[in-house]
Amino acid sequence: MSLVPIDPISLGGVDAAREMSPLSATQGPNFMDTIGTGLNSINADLSQADALARQLAAGDKVPVHDVMIAFEQAHLKLQMAVEVRNRIVDAYQSLTNMQL
Repeated sequence: MSLVPIDPISLGGVDAAREMSPLSATQGPNFMDTIGTGLNSINADLSQADALARQLAAGDKVPVHDVMIAFEQAHLKLQMAVEVRNRIVDAYQSLTNMQL
């Protein structure tokens, strides 16, 4: 019995191969959607911290510790996003430097 190679292009291309993949039924959230949601969350935290700082500077009765907590939360989320970006860039560079 001889094995006949299957040409994925003759089966309908990459989309058909993706549909036949066992992972397509259990696929999780889209990577870009997850990144977008995280960036929107960071933006909201930065905007909230900025609004609290403006209220404090305008003389409104805003507790200073609330302003500091908002800034620290926004700062930590931003640091985490930068670290995730660095890890993604390192992984991409590792993949591009791999010899085939």
